[in-house]
Amino acid sequence: MGPDEWGLAAGIVGAVAAVVSTGFEVRGRLAHRRAPAPSAPPAVDPGGSFDVFISYAEADGGSAETLASRLRAEGLRVFLGRWIGPGLVESLEKEAALHASANGLLAFSVATTNDPAIRDEYAALLQRVHSGGRRFIPVLVEDVDLPPFARIRRPVDLRDRPGKRPIRRGPRHAGPSLTAAR
Repeated sequence: MGPDEWGLAAGIVGAVAAVVSTGFEVRGRLAHRRAPAPSAPPAVDPGGSFDVFISYAEADGGSAETLASRLRAEGLRVFLGRWIGPGLVESLEKEAALHASANGLLAFSVATTNDPAIRDEYAALLQRVHSGGRRFIPVLVEDVDLPPFARIRRPVDLRDRPGKRPIRRGPRHAGPSLTAAR
């Protein structure tokens, strides 16, 4: 290589080094500006199992999250679709969590009855009951007619109705435990 080629090569190497170092500097500054990580629990438990899988329509996300938070406060390991971390495939995470959950809750509302994805989750929850002895618990968040296989089970009633007494007992006091064998 002649002196011109060496000069060109040195110039290219210098330009690449400048771009790379600028990238590191900008990335370092942005790291300090990022908002703190959300306090939502990770979608996948390091132990790989959950006590409760909660199925819900997106319109009922607030009710589902309130229920999930209450169950977590009772010490239960809860899977909720809203808590799936960024970059993960929602349907795969839900399927893995469904298989790793001891119990399934489905929040029933008008939105739930019109959502094809929730109908699939309902079918999967029922299949888990019949094939593995898991529990399926219907949760009423609105006045709706439950489907036949949900209707034969005792539901949890979270509907807002005048004169309704608030729930005072945690899930551990409402019957057999939701806690999976550990």
